[in-house]
Amino acid sequence: MIAYLKGEIFQKSHGRIVLLVSGTGYEVRISNYTYEKLPSAGNACELQIHHHFSDNEQQLFGFHTLQERELFELLITVKGIGPRLALALLSSMPPDSIIETITHQNASLIAKSPGIGKKSAERIVLELRDKLGAVRSDSGTMPETGTVQSEAISALESLGYARAQAIKAVRRVAMDPSENNIRDSVSDLVKSALKLLQ
Repeated sequence: MIAYLKGEIFQKSHGRIVLLVSGTGYEVRISNYTYEKLPSAGNACELQIHHHFSDNEQQLFGFHTLQERELFELLITVKGIGPRLALALLSSMPPDSIIETITHQNASLIAKSPGIGKKSAERIVLELRDKLGAVRSDSGTMPETGTVQSEAISALESLGYARAQAIKAVRRVAMDPSENNIRDSVSDLVKSALKLLQ
């Protein structure tokens, strides 16, 4: 079972790379999120790997972060969501945004991912909303999803900021020890987040 690969990118394209490891080229399927994070061909890279076995073949799926791999592995436990659809969802939005979307039971946003209909999106939310504690954020812990933070994120979205930007800014403010006095105020949290976004 392959869980991690480190080597040189031999070929890179949307959806796949060939990673050269000690003279052997491994074809690895990747999301758009991972594609954007990886360097160009000829450079070294490391990937978290999910080694997928089916009746007819074996496939390697590679991820820039452990968080993305863990989320992928949770998604494919949902009935009707195979590796292809899980990768499509991970290509449509960053892992943190998917976690937030599922946590807030926003199935309609999940349904916008290619190949995932309304029923599949509702099933993803229903089956995974209580399991996301096992998925680490890039900083090693789950992003906080308290009411104040959720409202602040929504407020930033209403001002035209992308959800991923809003989540990142609000998290940074919430984790800043010097901002302890504003964590319970939506308006103050928004003001501090706006300073980071401008």
